[in-house]
Amino acid sequence: MTYAIMSQLLLGILCLGVMVQTVRLMRRLRLIADGRLGEAVHALDSATREARSVLAGLRQALGGDGAAIAREVMAARALSEELRVMIGIADAMAERLAESGSAEPTPQPAPRKRTRKTEAAA
Repeated sequence: MTYAIMSQLLLGILCLGVMVQTVRLMRRLRLIADGRLGEAVHALDSATREARSVLAGLRQALGGDGAAIAREVMAARALSEELRVMIGIADAMAERLAESGSAEPTPQPAPRKRTRKTEAAA
C-alpha cells in the first residue's frame, strides 16, 4: 500500500467517526428542543447529590479509620521502644554471664591437714 492509499483510508475512518458524533449531537439537540432539558438537568442534579453524599460518607469513614490507625501506630512505636530497652538489658546480662562463665576460676588453697600440733595451737 502506498502512502496515498493509507492516508485516504485514515481520512475515511475519521469521516465515519464525525458522522457518528453528528448523529449523537442531533439526538441531544432534539431532546433539548422537545423540552426534556429539565429532565436531564434534574437527573444530573440527583446524580450529583448522590455522589456528594457518597463522598461525604467516604471522608467520614476514612477520617475515623485514619485516626484509629494513627493511635495504633503510636502505641506500636511506644511498645517497640520498650522492647528495645528490654533487649538492651537482656544483651547486657547475657554478656555479663558469658564473661563470668568464661573467666578462669581462681585456685583455692588446699585445706590443711589437722595435726595434733595445729589443734593444740588453735
